[in-house]
Order: sequence, then structure tokens, then C-alpha cells
Amino acid sequence: MQITLAAIFLFFSLSALAQQQDSIPREPDPGFYENIQADQLPQFPGGPDKLRLYIASHLVVPYILLENDTIVTVIVDFVVEHTGEISNARIRTPGFRQLDREVINLFSNMPPWQPGYLNRKPVSLNVSMPINVDLGNTKRKPYDVPTPELGNLPQYRGGGQALAYFIRKNMRYPAEARKAGIGGAVIVEFLVMSNGTVGNAGTLGDVIGYGLEEEAVRIVEKMPRWIPAKLDGKPVTAKHKVIVRFEPPRSTAQKTKTD
Repeated sequence: MQITLAAIFLFFSLSALAQQQDSIPREPDPGFYENIQADQLPQFPGGPDKLRLYIASHLVVPYILLENDTIVTVIVDFVVEHTGEISNARIRTPGFRQLDREVINLFSNMPPWQPGYLNRKPVSLNVSMPINVDLGNTKRKPYDVPTPELGNLPQYRGGGQALAYFIRKNMRYPAEARKAGIGGAVIVEFLVMSNGTVGNAGTLGDVIGYGLEEEAVRIVEKMPRWIPAKLDGKPVTAKHKVIVRFEPPRSTAQKTKTD
């Protein structure tokens, strides 16, 4: 994942004139703006380089199915309050919903900035920041995603027993399979994204039918966030598998014979 700050514009009372900068983040030049009612512009602690590193290390980029490698520009508008806190973060032009949500989450949890000043007093200022996100992944299936070392595989929160309980609790045995007395084990392969969400689920092996595969996929896609795999200490997207077992309910006659 590659992150660049395409440009940084700051404006107050909608009176600023912004000009496009190169892809290297830097302090906004006060000469780029007209009628700015501030003596000092707000700044991320440590300056633009620190801001770029913060975004690169904290932005969770979701898995997005794309036909081609894509660089997406996300323009986020937010307010640097006179206290330095970030508020009212929003995406100017919505694009990929998952990515927009992660960008909003990133800025909503960002540490306080150094506020802007006017007449030696801190003031609240609106900020507009375009961010280039290099998705870098073409459309691919779970088996194309590299699997980290065994000790770093994704984990269901609470472990295997909690996973088994979740499956039992959420299973809706298909009526067609119940009526026919059909059961079996369905292997579901899926992606655990770097933010822990589950997606791109599909079944492996011979098809049992009777709605069992569809129900197994539904259960997996309903799962809460997992603990993602890690590679070099950082969360990464990885494939994983679970087995969903369907045990056909015994008929009344069968229960009588065995009891």
C-alpha cells in the first residue's frame, strides 16, 4: 500500500484559493491562499512528513475487487478545532464505501493537531486533504492471497470453542436438507481483511446441495471481526478456512429406536 498526500488545502470561511502541489507532502505555502483569516495555519504534530507516515501506518485499506491496478484519490474535509482536536470529518465525493469509511475512522481517531492562530489566539479552521491510495491489487481470488507463516494466521476472537458456538447459534438448517435428512461438512474459504472483517467467502470440495453450501457461506459472512494475520508485525489480508458441519436432525422414529 502506498499513501501520498496529493495536496493540502486549508480554508477559512470558504475564502481560500488552493493550488495543486506535487505528490510530496509539505507545509502549505501561505501565498497559495487569499484572504485567509489566520496568522498561522494548523499543522499535524511533527509536520507533513509525520502526517504522511501516520496515515500510511494507520489507514486500514480494505480488500476491493478491481479489474486493474488503481490509484484512488480520497478527498477528506475536516475541521481542526481551536483546541487542536479533529472534528466533522467527511468525504467530499464518496467513492469506494469501504475505503471512505476507513478514512473517516482514521481522521476521527487522529491525535490533536497544532491549531491555527489569529491575533495570537487559536481558531478553528476547515481543512481539505486529498490522499492518494495505491490499491495495487487486481481482481483476485482467495487462493491468490499469500498466507503468512503458521503462527500468524487469522484467529477468531475467543478461539475455537467460541467459533463453534457462533456457528451453532447462527445456523439455520435448510428446510430442504432437513426434510431429506441430508447433512455433511462444508469447507468455506474466505478472506480475513487486514482490519479483521470477513469477505469473499466461497465453498471448496464436492457440492452436497440442498442449500447447505449457501447456509455455510451465510454463517461465515455474518461473523464478527477476526484478529487479522500479521506479516512483519503488521496486519495483512489473508485467506482462511473453516468447516461448517451439518448434522441432520433425527426423526422421531430414529429417536425412539436409539433411546
